[in-house]
Amino acid sequence: MRFIYTKAFQRSFAIFALVSLFIIASLTGFLNPVKSGILKAYGASVSTISDAGSGIKTTFKTLFLIKKLSSENDQLTQKVDELSFENARLKAAKQENAALRRALNFEQESSFDLIPVAVKISDPTGFTQTIVVDKGRSSQITEGSSVIASPGLLVGKVTRVYSTTSEVTLITDPSLTVNAFVAESGALGLLSGEHGLSLKFNLITHNELIKTGDQLVTSGLSGDFPRGLLVGEVSSVSSSSSDLFQKAYVSPSADLRNLRFLFVIKQ
Repeated sequence: MRFIYTKAFQRSFAIFALVSLFIIASLTGFLNPVKSGILKAYGASVSTISDAGSGIKTTFKTLFLIKKLSSENDQLTQKVDELSFENARLKAAKQENAALRRALNFEQESSFDLIPVAVKISDPTGFTQTIVVDKGRSSQITEGSSVIASPGLLVGKVTRVYSTTSEVTLITDPSLTVNAFVAESGALGLLSGEHGLSLKFNLITHNELIKTGDQLVTSGLSGDFPRGLLVGEVSSVSSSSSDLFQKAYVSPSADLRNLRFLFVIKQ
């Protein structure tokens, strides 16, 4: 009987009583609200953990996708650059072939004895009025020979000849003088270069008719250039009664800043 009053018995009896009450309450349904609360809390925590894991997974997927797209974009950009370069190269080759065909057709139809040449060195700024072509003494080119572009446009004159190259002074250089006449009226005069800017047509008498748009052709009178080569077109006319002669400014017919295939007229 003394055991009943011990602390160990009292603890055991209390635990037994609580377990019995829990079982009875569970069987009778009194613990159902508590169970529901616990299950809801557990479910919410599990759902939160699951959503967090799913979010992290989605983030990593997005990062990998962005990296992949960036790599593919770099590859596509490189491909576009390669195609652009190839397209530009093909266009340049097409233009060069067309220019070469026109030059060959002119050579076949021309009455001059021509030596075809290609420009090796030129100044696109127009600061210097000389170019270098790819043929020289070994191709029977001589100093003083006229240089033209198809179809019969005067470009300049050979001023220096080397073994395999030649230097050509353009008609816009002040050192060159060209005897020419106006195709429309026959007015005679002298053409000289204006430091690459244009040509000046001088020594035109006042009784001669000259106007903007007229074309100038080599007269062949001085023997420096053959007759009948087209030099340029009158851009403006200056005429004053106080001056002895009229003068005009002329734009060259040949595109002197973009010369490629030319011809040297054999002397």
